[in-house]
Amino acid sequence: MPIESMSIRRFRNLRPVELHLSPQLNLFVGENAAGKTSVLESLFVLARGRSFRTTHVDKLIQDDEDSFELFVEMIGEDGRRSRVGMRRRHGRFECRIDARPVKRLSELAALFPVHWLGGNLHALIEDGPAYRRQFLDWGLFHVKPDYMALWKRFGKLLRQRNAALRSSASRREVRAWDPDLAEAGDALDHSRRVYLDQFEHIFAGVVSGFPTLPQPVTVNYRKGWNPEVTYREALDASIDKDIDSGFTRAGPHRAELALKIGERPAADQVSHGQQKVLVAALQLAQASLLHQKTGKTSLFLMDDLGSELDTANRRSVLQLLSRIDAQVFVTAIDAPPLSDWGIEKLRWFHVKHGLVSEVVYSPG
Repeated sequence: MPIESMSIRRFRNLRPVELHLSPQLNLFVGENAAGKTSVLESLFVLARGRSFRTTHVDKLIQDDEDSFELFVEMIGEDGRRSRVGMRRRHGRFECRIDARPVKRLSELAALFPVHWLGGNLHALIEDGPAYRRQFLDWGLFHVKPDYMALWKRFGKLLRQRNAALRSSASRREVRAWDPDLAEAGDALDHSRRVYLDQFEHIFAGVVSGFPTLPQPVTVNYRKGWNPEVTYREALDASIDKDIDSGFTRAGPHRAELALKIGERPAADQVSHGQQKVLVAALQLAQASLLHQKTGKTSLFLMDDLGSELDTANRRSVLQLLSRIDAQVFVTAIDAPPLSDWGIEKLRWFHVKHGLVSEVVYSPG
């Protein structure tokens, strides 16, 4: 469901905001520090319960205030309206969906599949495997309804086994966790492999739409233990090393999503600019698979558009987004030429000193 309207109160430097949004492209133009990124940040917080700019959510509340409030209204394909509200006050979130209290922030995450294309894009390519596992698990969370319960179960069992290892428990006590941990780990690995089989096919098609990327780009999955044995066998084989190190060395928590061009890591072969394009391709493929499997609308938050993608790649991204009915929020210092984007439904906003006002736009 695309967001039809949004209200923002006491958030960052923004004055009270009332936005009526396009289901396709929403463009926010203004100088640096005007408040453009804060609009995107509010959407990210609504969807994820955290910020992409700070680990301290209470810092988003305006000075001399005790809370911020976010409110959106959406319309489904059946015409049914849905209202979502979030308040951050006294160090905790208060959220409602259609007046019903929300117990877990994951309920909001399920409603708003949000993709961030802004600062720190390179972490997905350059940094450790944890970023890529998070990318993989995010996709599964939205496509496979029972995946989060499975992921949490594995994590709880892993923590319990690791606690036994750290406390110098007997070998027998440590291994008592192995049957359940192995069962959960095998199920987690199976879900990931099924998802990636579907993802790889879509990703190949998306990448082909970006001629600036070297070819072929592939996604390789390593499960986190010897692929020739079951997870239970891997736990048996590593018990001595686990006891020595004090933690469980093998398992899906050590899995890797390796991006390659030919036989070499992609990070070694693409420029800084190409990395941005590659991250965009990964997220587009993920959103495409989500739309294909569930019909859900993804929200794409694209900050500082001109610095992230050049004109040709920007056009490719927007064309692909239009095919999957994604709702896009873009910031830019100067309004880019819009006539060649191929976007029928556009709303254009000007942001200055925290004030957001709509600009009347005529495609002609």
